[in-house]
Amino acid sequence: MNRHPIENNAPVRRRTRKKGESSRSYGIMSPLRVTLPQWLATIAAGLLIMTLPARAAEQPLFETTTVFPAAQKNRPNYRIPSLIQTRSGDLIVFAEKRNDGVGDVGNHDLVLKRSKDLGRTWGPEQVIYDDGGNTSTDGTICVDAEKNRIFLFFLKDKKQYAYMQSDDEGATWQGPTIIHSAVIKPEWDRLGLKPGETIGTHIDPESGKTSKAKSWKENWVQRYGVGPGAGGIQLTNGPRAGRLIVPSRHREEVNPGKYQTFAHIIYSDDHGATWVPGPNIAAFGSETELVELANGDVMACIRNENPKDLPEKRQLLAVSKDAGMTWSEARRQPELITPKVHASIRRLTTTGTGGKNRLLFSNPAYPRWEEKHPYGRYNMTVRLSYDEGNTWTPGKLVYAPPASYSDLVALKDGTIGLIYERGPEGSDHYWDELQFARFNLEWLTDGKDSLHP
Repeated sequence: MNRHPIENNAPVRRRTRKKGESSRSYGIMSPLRVTLPQWLATIAAGLLIMTLPARAAEQPLFETTTVFPAAQKNRPNYRIPSLIQTRSGDLIVFAEKRNDGVGDVGNHDLVLKRSKDLGRTWGPEQVIYDDGGNTSTDGTICVDAEKNRIFLFFLKDKKQYAYMQSDDEGATWQGPTIIHSAVIKPEWDRLGLKPGETIGTHIDPESGKTSKAKSWKENWVQRYGVGPGAGGIQLTNGPRAGRLIVPSRHREEVNPGKYQTFAHIIYSDDHGATWVPGPNIAAFGSETELVELANGDVMACIRNENPKDLPEKRQLLAVSKDAGMTWSEARRQPELITPKVHASIRRLTTTGTGGKNRLLFSNPAYPRWEEKHPYGRYNMTVRLSYDEGNTWTPGKLVYAPPASYSDLVALKDGTIGLIYERGPEGSDHYWDELQFARFNLEWLTDGKDSLHP
């Protein structure tokens, strides 16, 4: 672990004079015996103590450790992380364990690791769900704080909306609960299918074996998705306080034979007993995270899939003023440089909790695709907004070599946690390992901002 610890001032200990103890034995000079230089020195020392601040500003803190290290030939490969801190203070990193390697389709399990010391060390891998050879993907966390319940949403075999549930901070899990038919429109499953046509199973003519990747694509043009990341939220303000909202996505046929991706939401008003589909958020919207704004509005941070937004893409932001039921037109945020990739957005403080409204944003801040690295995923960067997402700072570089998906958490001690995918310098791999970083506001802003000014 690379660590730059905070330096704390030792507390001043004061001793009370015992009964019968002389001022001299207690260390105080009698004013009748003190010389003028001694008296002036004593007064100067007292003035110095009185002018010291009650609390010294925090020193910059940055520490980092590997949570899921790279495996030989990337088997298994851990991707698509989510990060939360539980009520008891544990950190949990959720990941998709791709047993067959780096591909998006294959034998994928849902797993977690836990830290009890703010990310300095991590416990053993815990399997949440193993669906045999099927693809469990797009893990997305939504926490019901009122019930202390964790929902882990995912796609079952990449085609059905489902979730796992834990009521003991991730120690045990129940499920899967398949909610697919409740949260889609019936026509979505038959997108691109002709009357009477069904989704087939692709058999390789040479080997005679079923091809998982080809089977998934055969007669299947729909592309469902959830989150990913810990991008689901529970509203805390307004008439819909308590509502759980989870970002999702799907495709629609916008012209004959032409399909377009839309970000949308699913939500629950009964602590997850039932889930229903909500409206679309944005056309050309893909992977999405949500954050509640200080006034109770909801902001969506959306992966931009618009093919016309080239050569330099920007992240999309949209706002709902009615608990997700309608959305503003998604805007291309000029500071949020990005390739086509997921990004994370999270609340750090409000004026009530930290003196200022502060939002966090993380992504690989690299605008262009390249021939060598067609995804253009470099420069993992964290930014701040002080005006609820209207403008963003230039940010701080966390890692310059290839890096991809990330997730943020505001920790109870005022520091910030970041989990992100990365590869070694000099390679074009952005997927080799999952790395955790913990830092404070002083590090992020080079001392320009602090929770303890």
